[in-house]
Amino acid sequence: MIVDLGLFAAALAASALGSMVGLGGGFLMVPILRLAFGFDPAVAAGMSLAMVVANGASSTIANLRARRVNLRVGLLVVAGGIPGALLGSRIVERIASPIFDWLFAALVVGVALDFALRRSRLALSGTNREGAPRTMHPVASVLAGFFAGILGGLFGIGGGIAIVPALAYFSDVPIHSITATSQFAIALTSPIGFVAHALAGDVDFLRAIPLFLGGIVGGTLGPRIAARMHAAQLLSVVSIALVLAAAAMLLRDTHVL
Repeated sequence: MIVDLGLFAAALAASALGSMVGLGGGFLMVPILRLAFGFDPAVAAGMSLAMVVANGASSTIANLRARRVNLRVGLLVVAGGIPGALLGSRIVERIASPIFDWLFAALVVGVALDFALRRSRLALSGTNREGAPRTMHPVASVLAGFFAGILGGLFGIGGGIAIVPALAYFSDVPIHSITATSQFAIALTSPIGFVAHALAGDVDFLRAIPLFLGGIVGGTLGPRIAARMHAAQLLSVVSIALVLAAAAMLLRDTHVL
């Protein structure tokens, strides 16, 4: 019971923060599952996706009602994300634990730096690049989705960690629409990765239940909180969370944690 409550609380917090910035929450959930619960990489990725699935679905419902989702871009991202998620879930089965942790840390540090740089460049106008289109080229959208799907299936993070920067740099979609569109894509692609992990035996379904429930609650709260925050504040919050997640993974492999 204590373990289940811990999983629920962790999933709620990770899901709320993840849905605020369109990343799904897996970037926090995976380190928790690795450090606090001792799951190996493939199982941590599969279990994290249980939360990401619920997070994506619940936050997307709220975002669709608020009309924040760019459906054209989102569906193109999904088209690339589905095969990417299947490929990523196969790759993780062949990666040793230390390599997984270092790759994960490098990825989230890179995204944290990207978010920090974009925060400093924001003119606080609600857009990202003056004069850029409010959509992405179809091929670019599909490729972004494919890459995001690989990362989602590989690391159990949903793929928003690639979708959000891609939309931020190659379109002029407002930050709140970027996060909503990313969550929409995650809602449709993460179930594919979850099923692939489940078929590979990487999911403890009893332990996945509190993660799923926490993902629903957090995914509902996140968009509501994000709507009351400025774009620069959102970027600051996620940058700090990403650095902490990366540090935890690296400290684990240096035997400090």
